[in-house]
Amino acid sequence: MKMNKILPIVLALCLIVGAGALVVILEPDPVQPITKALLRQPVSVTQVVPQAYRPTITLLGTTHARWPVEIKAQSSAKLLRLTKQTEPGTLVKQGDILAKLDTTHLKSQLAQARSAMKQAELTLQREQHEQTVAMKMLSHKTSSAYARREPQIASAKADLLQAKEAYTSAKQYLEDATITAPFDAVILSRDISPSQQLEAGETMFKLAASASLDVYLPVPEQQWAAITAVLEKPQVQVTDRQGQSWAASVRYVAPQADRSSRQRQVVLAVNQPYQEFPRLLPNQQVTVKVTLVERNLVMQIPLSALTRDGQVWTIDEGDKLRVESITLVEESRHHAYVIFNNNPQQERLVVTYPLLSMLTGVHVASQMTASALASKENIQ
Repeated sequence: MKMNKILPIVLALCLIVGAGALVVILEPDPVQPITKALLRQPVSVTQVVPQAYRPTITLLGTTHARWPVEIKAQSSAKLLRLTKQTEPGTLVKQGDILAKLDTTHLKSQLAQARSAMKQAELTLQREQHEQTVAMKMLSHKTSSAYARREPQIASAKADLLQAKEAYTSAKQYLEDATITAPFDAVILSRDISPSQQLEAGETMFKLAASASLDVYLPVPEQQWAAITAVLEKPQVQVTDRQGQSWAASVRYVAPQADRSSRQRQVVLAVNQPYQEFPRLLPNQQVTVKVTLVERNLVMQIPLSALTRDGQVWTIDEGDKLRVESITLVEESRHHAYVIFNNNPQQERLVVTYPLLSMLTGVHVASQMTASALASKENIQ
């Protein structure tokens, strides 16, 4: 075969092989399908552990002065002297002199009563002497009681007793002209002025015991059982609106329900309420915090973790959501203290901010809150 005939065939074959090789070289790599990673909803969680906790109950009470008393004038007289330290709010001791009344008329009445008493004594002695003489002259069997001076003696004894009581009364009126504090007290008000003419029964001072102050505490029925469980050794704190606090003790449990609220009532006592400033004053509303019996397996969770239904969302070992029922022990401003009804001794990851769209069994990506991480580091 001639070369001029073979050459085109070879060239054609080379072209075919080159074209095939070029197709193979230029063939693109197969595109691999892109599988998107499943995105999980991020949730903020807080790790909580069970521990012992003493819950408290906060109630509202009202303060009342203990032993409020009105000091009144016992007789009509002019106010002779008024002690300087009788301004409202002043503390006085038992027996301290508050004021003195003019005693001119009272001394005159006392002298008259003494004269009448001595005259009655003389009358009785005269009747007794006449009875002695009559008994010597008369026969005891035939004489009458009048002749024996028996009714006369009885009348003289009655007159003497009346005269002695009148003298005692006049003496008491004279002593009452000096107005003194009946017990350690605080002066609530002073209703008299120097040199004032007073009438019998007119109010001079209003006092109250300074040693203690009563706090009337109405207790709702649902909290009565918890309160009565700690009445033997209570830990009670009373706080006024200014934030000042005092320790209180149980004075007594009221034997009847409150007339207006129909609630049971406990009366507390605060010792020395007027001795330091600021003072705890009567007739004001106060906050009473009562510490209850210690509870075990209590967990502190953020207040935001509670749902509207009073449940808690947690995350199990497989990062799945679950809703759990709890028993609420106490609420504070930022936290809730709860006991989980199932497996209360188990540690949990609690969802801090649950959403209404959450479903049980959904996988989520948990993220520790900053406060939870800080507390965890402190523990470590």
